Amino acid sequence: MTSKKKTTVYLVNHTHWDREWYFSGQDSLVLSDVLFTNAIQELEKHPKMSFTLDGQLSIFEDYLNIRPEMTGRVKQLVTTGQLKIGPWYTQPDALHVKGESLLRNGIVGRLEANKIGPTMKVGYLPDTFGFNSQLPVILNDLGLDNFVFWRGINPQKTGGFYFNWQSLSKSKSVIAIDMPQGYGTGMLLESSHKYVDDRLDPAVEFIEKNSPAETPDVLIPTGNDQMDIIHDFEKKVAQINQLGKYNYQISTYSDFINKIKTIERPDYVGEFIDPVFARIHRSCGSSRMNIKLAASHLEKKLIHEVEPLMVIGKHCGINLSNGVLVAAWKKLLKSQAHDSLAGSVVDSVAIDILQRLKEGEEIADSIINTIQRLISKNLDLSEHQILMINPLPTQVSEFQKVQVISADKNITFENVKSVYQMHQEFVEKRENVLEEVSGGEQYITEPGYYITDYLVKVTLPALGYKILNFHKENKNVLNLKNKLGTSIRNKSMEVAFDGQSLNLALSNGTNVKDFLFLEDRGNAGDTYDFSPLLKDHKIKLAFSSASVQTVGDIQQLILDGSTELPYSLEDRKAKKFNIKFSYTVKVTLSSTDRIKIQIDFDNNVADHQLTLGIKTGIEEPARASVPFGYLTRQSTEIKNWEDKFAERPINYWTFDDNVSVYSHLSYSMSVFSNDVKEYRQNDDKLLFTLLATTSQLGKPNLVNRPGRASGDTTKVGHPLIATPDAELFQKFQFKFDVCVNDSFNELAVAKQSDEIASPAISYQVQSLNLFKNRLDNKLQDGLAPDGNLDMTLSLLDAPKNLIVSACYPDYFDDSAIIVRLSNPTGSSVEFKAPLNSVAVNSLDEEIEFEGKIAPYDILTLKVASTKDLFSFTEE
Repeated sequence: MTSKKKTTVYLVNHTHWDREWYFSGQDSLVLSDVLFTNAIQELEKHPKMSFTLDGQLSIFEDYLNIRPEMTGRVKQLVTTGQLKIGPWYTQPDALHVKGESLLRNGIVGRLEANKIGPTMKVGYLPDTFGFNSQLPVILNDLGLDNFVFWRGINPQKTGGFYFNWQSLSKSKSVIAIDMPQGYGTGMLLESSHKYVDDRLDPAVEFIEKNSPAETPDVLIPTGNDQMDIIHDFEKKVAQINQLGKYNYQISTYSDFINKIKTIERPDYVGEFIDPVFARIHRSCGSSRMNIKLAASHLEKKLIHEVEPLMVIGKHCGINLSNGVLVAAWKKLLKSQAHDSLAGSVVDSVAIDILQRLKEGEEIADSIINTIQRLISKNLDLSEHQILMINPLPTQVSEFQKVQVISADKNITFENVKSVYQMHQEFVEKRENVLEEVSGGEQYITEPGYYITDYLVKVTLPALGYKILNFHKENKNVLNLKNKLGTSIRNKSMEVAFDGQSLNLALSNGTNVKDFLFLEDRGNAGDTYDFSPLLKDHKIKLAFSSASVQTVGDIQQLILDGSTELPYSLEDRKAKKFNIKFSYTVKVTLSSTDRIKIQIDFDNNVADHQLTLGIKTGIEEPARASVPFGYLTRQSTEIKNWEDKFAERPINYWTFDDNVSVYSHLSYSMSVFSNDVKEYRQNDDKLLFTLLATTSQLGKPNLVNRPGRASGDTTKVGHPLIATPDAELFQKFQFKFDVCVNDSFNELAVAKQSDEIASPAISYQVQSLNLFKNRLDNKLQDGLAPDGNLDMTLSLLDAPKNLIVSACYPDYFDDSAIIVRLSNPTGSSVEFKAPLNSVAVNSLDEEIEFEGKIAPYDILTLKVASTKDLFSFTEE
């Protein structure tokens, strides 16, 4: 009999549970009824055994909703540590979502776990398609000092599979434990020679072989997708120890982490996007863009509008619970699960995701509507007053969008710097309209009215509101007028169309020809990845006409174009250009150094990739925003990649909301987007994928991804699955901002990003159209809080050298407020926390703070009430 090696192998009984994929969330629910019940019964029979339920609470929340009678038994198993739950609410994407969303995922996970028992203290993400470089900051703020994962690792960079993963500034760190062969390495766990000799022992040998250093302890997970608990685990492990080469023992992720804590570990800083042992799907950031746009818009609204408004509303005495906010977050977090947000789902599931995001958007809008109206009613505003709410924790003096509904065609605002009319619509009068009066009902003629959109330049207080008054005006307000020419300019730059290309001229003498362009090419890929079509060529989309509209110092250059494109992949192969694809690009300049870009089109082309190009004139590597910081990436081309990688490591990168390039000798250019999260860089061009459409869930043998199809569609009994809805035949609109500055400043760019993401919100009490906001005719006057509010309010003015990355009612303490400060720069920032604040992590657990926020780091502060926010204001 072969003598045992020293290596000890730790076996963890678990299941990985995709909420939805090629099956629906409803399918998962029914399956959980059987499998989770079975797991509970097995654990009760074997009190020494444990089972890890995939690290997410949402699936167990669903289970207990249909099996409430199991709650007591579940609590007992969780309390004794047999059933491992949490810490996340869902298994999130960790590249295409904001750091604040990942924090909310952990927060909501803890809120749900509090109903059952303690969570697993493991940062467990077994199947996510890559990880951002700042996850150690996020994990630490969720009270976690470790991370167990699979995809994206290159052990030659990390120094092995078990190491210290440090944040960009090295101020935060977690023990990282990789499962190089995935979470299904030891699935089924049969006590047979065939299983041990052909699967289990070779898996351990693989880890030993690919580890740069000796590995005396090895982790082998023994579960898989939607897999039942392994029965008789103790008996099987005892039998395997008689058959295998190694010392196999029953363990948990936590026990293995404690073991690794005792050994010396190398350090690593950076992201995990290397497809060495597993596919990362780097180009999934543009698949099913309808889902990604809906998710990004809801994410932005919750972080930058709803949460700050909840704080303002709380100060004004509005009794909205945190529960409605959590309900909206749950809709988003379920849609940010790795498969769901990646878009690697079947069409029926995509419909479910979009519906869920629509519901989340409706909750968010209703929260905003309620707070606006009840504040307005408390202030007793008339129909000639506008409530302007600034959710940004800094004072702003910019143009804000204001919509007015009035019987008057022309109005003027009082005490504003500038006002321009952008669009006006007249609603005709209606005959025989029912009106309810105290004496019964009567029919009247409802008068016509105007719906008018204005841009109003006004100074708004930080995290607060002010009132704009307006009255009837006999003369016309300045409005958009057509102007001859095909160029627009301000003191800093000129944007001009020369009949073929759009060009940029800067005041420093720099000229960038073809500054903005659109290009199209075929997509032979699937819902996981873009894949180039062999022998295909990029097609530059031409602009056929240009017009200029101006009002005051606002100028718009409107470019229209249409290009004949091949409709399908077969048409591209045949060089058949048989469908007209039309598009409009609107470029707007004002007195600032910011160029606003809006792209509109109705997609009628199949299997293609559409890209926006921004030519910067600078060839230096781009610096992209990541959660709470920035990262520079260098595009490279790896030869003979097939020998080392599971797929080609293509130069597709993610960004949080901005990408910058800069030259030390001349200028910097930053591109901002809350719509797109994927970019490439080619010399002095930044390329942003607007969409990549496809007709298949998974395809085999792609150019950059050889072998099996992703999505299990080439496994036995798994047919290829068509996804015609992923062709995205619908209207799209994308918005970008481009800022040109003398130099690159991380803090300034982060502040610009916040300003773009946090527009002021306007509200008018009016009775001409009670359906403009869905709850206007349901929120009765008596619901407004008692007490006299000031006509102007400012709650929090952010420190000048930091960013307020979030401000929200404390999810764990209804009476308190959370303010999270971010230092997005490469230098430490000294900060004196207000006396009435307590440094905590995102789970409300008190932490030590020594008066300095490290580079690319965060500080979470808890204050007792909204009145305490005033103490943040710098003197």
